[in-house]
Amino acid sequence: MKLHTNVIHIFSQLLLKGDKYIVVEILGRDIRVTVLRTDFSHKQITVARTWQATAADDTPLAALKEVKKILRRIPNAKTHKIVLALDSRLATTMYASVSLVRQNAKEVIDEADLDNLISQAIWRFFDKHRFKVSQKMNIDEVDVLLTDVRIRDIRIDGHRVVNPIGFKAKSVEIFFSQTFVPREFMRDIRELLPKENIVLMMEAGTALAHILSHVRGDGDFYVANLFPKHTAVFASLRQRFGHQDWFDWGGDHLPSSVSRYFHLDPDTSRALIRLYATENMSGGFSRKFEPMLVTELTSFANGIESMVGDDPSEVYVNTIAEMPPVLFSSRFQNRFRKPVKLLSLSTQFITEKLGYGIHYMKAGEMDNPLICVSSLLELALLPQEDTLSHLANRRVRWLVT
Repeated sequence: MKLHTNVIHIFSQLLLKGDKYIVVEILGRDIRVTVLRTDFSHKQITVARTWQATAADDTPLAALKEVKKILRRIPNAKTHKIVLALDSRLATTMYASVSLVRQNAKEVIDEADLDNLISQAIWRFFDKHRFKVSQKMNIDEVDVLLTDVRIRDIRIDGHRVVNPIGFKAKSVEIFFSQTFVPREFMRDIRELLPKENIVLMMEAGTALAHILSHVRGDGDFYVANLFPKHTAVFASLRQRFGHQDWFDWGGDHLPSSVSRYFHLDPDTSRALIRLYATENMSGGFSRKFEPMLVTELTSFANGIESMVGDDPSEVYVNTIAEMPPVLFSSRFQNRFRKPVKLLSLSTQFITEKLGYGIHYMKAGEMDNPLICVSSLLELALLPQEDTLSHLANRRVRWLVT
């Protein structure tokens, strides 16, 4: 028995090699904190442990207090890097580019010139988008803070370069991802979390759409995060990623409808849906049960149609709330008036396409790790030499005071 225990301990230590991360998901009142080890060079992720909690109320402060409680339970939490995956009321992440024309085109770009170009680009991006961001997060413009800037790509006169220093150029185009948060939320983060450990702060749905674009390649698509109370839709249109909108229909609406129809309590209704989804329901009852489900799911279809254009649209559905497979059937697709195709989305679909292996320790097993994993993979997609992003974030400091 002792030998067996030692073998398990040694095996666990081998699995837990690599950089230490904590991914914090704040999605409404739902909180999840996950400890992971990563070896990005060998594309291996180990999920060591996860905790879930529900905030006392809908305020960001209540959510952060729950996160702080959980962080206290993690041994040596201060040695971990922290990734924040946030819902769309707490963060707005945008991917876009800014083009600048150099007046001194015949001179080579030096460090001071590059610093100035990055500063101009950041300010232009911030000034252009902060009104739209303030409306989306329902805050005043003065309360919009730019907190996380990453330079994803840079091109001089249309040619991609790793670092433009030493080149001559008439124009410089800088491709950014930038994350905006409310001022009050940032103040709460500074008070409650070890801010120096935070290496990435992202809008969770936009991060998922960006990762999915690397899996798919070219082509526009949408991602629908189906939460218990609502559905949030994100778009990847012409390689621009961001929050589209949300509509008031979520996974809880389905069992509620079953409860009303059959006069059942919510737990029994969920059990019936599970029996139907796993094909453990009698054929006769199933044929009567499905039309009622499809009628309720039509509200979801109507919400999706309100988010997409008239062109053929592929919509990947992240079923954070449990949903029956009929949602992706051809007979349900016929409920759409627009050319919409719903596609099921899973963590395995993304990790296999990107060549990543994921191992779950017993304490790390979780339902639907898609947002957690995609937020972590955002780090893996950053340029290995991230000097330009460090320079950009230094320039951002005067926008977050």
